[in-house]
Amino acid sequence: MRSAQITWCMAILGCVTALDPTVEIKSGKLVGKSVDFSHKDVDVTRTLHVFKGIPYAEPPVGDLRFRPPQSKAPWEGVHDATEFGAIASSPQTSLWTSEGLRAKTVWLIHIVKEYDYIWGDLLPVMVWIYGGAFYVGAGSEHFYDGTALAAIGDVIIVTFNYRIGAFGFFVTGDEHATGNYGFLDQIEALKWVQENIAAFGGDASRVTVFGESAGSMSAEFLMLSPLADGLFHRAIMQSGTSTMATYTGTDAALHNRIAHALGEVLGCEKGNSEELMKCLRTVPAEKFKEPSDPHTGMIAGLVEEVEGVPFIPYVDGHFLIGKPEDLIPAKNFSKGKVDLLIGTMADEGTVVLLLLKEDMANESDVFMSKAEYDEMFQMFLYGPLKHSPAAVDAIKLMYVDWANADSDEANYAESFSQMQGDQLFVCPSVMSARAYSQAGANVYLYHMTHSPANSVFESKWMKAAHFEDVPSYSDSHFHPGEKSEMPEEEAAMSLKIMKYWTNFAKTGNPNLSCTDAENSDEDWPPFKVPGLAYKEISVGMETKRGLKATECALWNDFIPKLLKHTDADSICHSADDTVEKYTEEGNRPE
Repeated sequence: MRSAQITWCMAILGCVTALDPTVEIKSGKLVGKSVDFSHKDVDVTRTLHVFKGIPYAEPPVGDLRFRPPQSKAPWEGVHDATEFGAIASSPQTSLWTSEGLRAKTVWLIHIVKEYDYIWGDLLPVMVWIYGGAFYVGAGSEHFYDGTALAAIGDVIIVTFNYRIGAFGFFVTGDEHATGNYGFLDQIEALKWVQENIAAFGGDASRVTVFGESAGSMSAEFLMLSPLADGLFHRAIMQSGTSTMATYTGTDAALHNRIAHALGEVLGCEKGNSEELMKCLRTVPAEKFKEPSDPHTGMIAGLVEEVEGVPFIPYVDGHFLIGKPEDLIPAKNFSKGKVDLLIGTMADEGTVVLLLLKEDMANESDVFMSKAEYDEMFQMFLYGPLKHSPAAVDAIKLMYVDWANADSDEANYAESFSQMQGDQLFVCPSVMSARAYSQAGANVYLYHMTHSPANSVFESKWMKAAHFEDVPSYSDSHFHPGEKSEMPEEEAAMSLKIMKYWTNFAKTGNPNLSCTDAENSDEDWPPFKVPGLAYKEISVGMETKRGLKATECALWNDFIPKLLKHTDADSICHSADDTVEKYTEEGNRPE
């Protein structure tokens, strides 16, 4: 018999009904909201219990700024978990709030019968890590709404906020600020999941981290960190690896200069790191906004070695014990047998091209002349590449359309886009897939070629661009009450993606749900060496092999050897020049 509805009020909580879901975790009691899910395109009806803004750590303000997170102290009474908390400070205006409490959201499926909960087996847990180049983003962004994925896939979705920008990745190069605070937040959130998720019906032994861009990079950094050992069991990496160019710092002196440059901008010009940190902990959070934004070029103007984002992951010897490009090939990762689903978009580089062609964002096509290409090509190579003429020539040989290169009308936009996409996303992902597979991990590789009907960029020429896979399983098309529509075949593709992702979270195999009787890899074979199978994410969902094999042989094998060879030549030439110099001056080198 249905229970009578009872309402009570508390000063800190507002009015709550007896039908609102409540949960007790280690820190105290929570109250959330019930959400009914149904949709015309799926034969699924669910009641979800949604909890928002659960604090998993103390607010990182005042003396806790630029320090590892502190676990949340228990609270008295009932905590209102019906709304999101404050997001982490970010340099982007649209996401900006004052520095404050990080929030966690849990989407939980209950099977409800006359308001008496009937529990089955514990559900697998998927923990979303948002992207944004480590300087923008929040777990509460509408793109990351896990309602549809939880309801359709029978999983628990957890999102959370972690510190970004200077607050998350500030480094002085000494003991006073060791950086990686954003990653330590991620560790703290995963510990929270291990300790509390059973109270929501979640299985702490089946935790999958998944993310896109910097969120995907974070997943691999966690795989490489001994601090994350045992906190998760599977990973889905979408368009980002820990080896992406310019995103791992190792030079203590350089980061010390970056730290003091920020201090100079914020009125904390000090002679040593200890005094700098004391001063920066007193600066209002909003003051960090502009200098933390790489688009202003403020820090790069003071420290010319900065390429891109100034506050990045750092080899601190604690969270990260070495450079990812050394740890991965050496199979030096604490979770080498973790199940991994990894992939990229077919047109990743168009997001870089958009930075250069913003005035053409709404055009039906984009054009890059040979002169523009020659000017921008080398500028968008990173690290030692741009200083190696041999490497530059080798990369041009691969990407220029030589059949039309002599024409003044030749369009170099696609050449530029594919070069950027392969350099930053596709080939690093293939390298990771190879390394983990050869280490014995269960690996599945994908490449999404489908161009969505409703692009998040509202640009036709960006096609299957960076980030366009995220709406495939969180699109408002599947949210009750929303009017957004997608073509029927695209909706069917999105449902297939949801099935792949949640099957993988349940079993480590995108082909299998918990109820499948046989272990079959016929639909999506695992990535192995040799074999190199991958799934093309599109309406047709074809299985292919050898993703960008020639291009990735260039980036992952040939270019490193070429740089090593040319570096050796440079050393020899330098030695020859020294001998010649001393000979001319009548001296002898020691």
